[in-house]
Amino acid sequence: MKKIIVLLPVLTLAACATQSVNETEAPAPAAPTVTEAPVVRKEEPKPVVVEEPVRPQIPTTPSQYAALNEAIKSQSDEKIYQASTQILAQSSNDAKALNALAMYHYKRGRYDLCRYLLSKAIAGNPRMAELYSNMGIVQLAQNEKRDAIKSFRKALDINNDEAVAAANLGAIYVQEKDYSKAQVVLETAYRRGVRDPRVLNNYAIALTANRKYEKAEDLYKTILKDSASNKDALYNYATLLVDNMGKYQEGLEVINRLKFVGGPADTRNRIIALENKAKAGLK
Repeated sequence: MKKIIVLLPVLTLAACATQSVNETEAPAPAAPTVTEAPVVRKEEPKPVVVEEPVRPQIPTTPSQYAALNEAIKSQSDEKIYQASTQILAQSSNDAKALNALAMYHYKRGRYDLCRYLLSKAIAGNPRMAELYSNMGIVQLAQNEKRDAIKSFRKALDINNDEAVAAANLGAIYVQEKDYSKAQVVLETAYRRGVRDPRVLNNYAIALTANRKYEKAEDLYKTILKDSASNKDALYNYATLLVDNMGKYQEGLEVINRLKFVGGPADTRNRIIALENKAKAGLK
C-alpha cells in the first residue's frame, strides 16, 4: 500500500383579532339622543430611517499593491494584515486584498470569517481562479470534500494552469484511487513549477498506478535529493523498486535507509515483507 499525502432570522407574525360587540340598550324615556364622537386611534410614530451616505471607492495606488505583494512574498502575516486592511479601507471589494486577508484568517483557524471574505471577493470577481482554489482549501479544512472538489474544478475551469487547485485536487483523486484523473491534474501542478515533496509524492503514486515507472522513479529521486530522510518517499520508492520494477538490490538499499530513519506509521510489517521479497529476488 502506498503512503498517500493529502494536502469547512426568525420572523414572528402576530395575528390581530378584531372583536365586534353589539349591545342594545333600552332608550331612556324622554331623554335626548346623544351622538358620541368617533374614537380615533392614535398611531405609533413611524421610525425615521436614516440612510448612511455611500462612501466613494478610492482607487488603490500601485504602492499599496506593491506593499501587499511584498508582504505575501515575505510571508509576513503582520504585513499582510496591515497591507490588505489598508487597501480595503479605501476599496472594500478589492479582490486581492480580500483574498490575502481571508488566508490570514485561515492560518488562524477562523474558517467562517475566511469563507465570508472569499465569498465577498468571488461575488465581485467571479472569474478569479485563485479565489475558488482558496475556497476549496478552506472547505477541505472543514471536512467538506465534495464542495472542495467543486471549488478546485471551478478554479481549473477558469484557469487550467491553476497550480494550487491542481495539486489539491490531485491529492483527493489519489486518495480516492482515481489515478488517471490524478495524473492529469498533478501533471499540471508539476508543469507549473510545484515542487512540494507532498505533491511530488502523490504524482509519483499516480504515475506508478498508471505504469509510468521510470518517471515515478525520477520523482522519488528528486524528493530524496532534497530531503534524504523523507519517510513517505523512501517507503513508496522501495515499493516501486521491489514490487513494480524488480530492482531488488536498489530496493534493498532504499529499505536499509528506510529502516534507519524509521518508516511511516503502520508500515513495519510491510517493510519486512518488501525486504524478504527483495532478498528472495537476488537469490
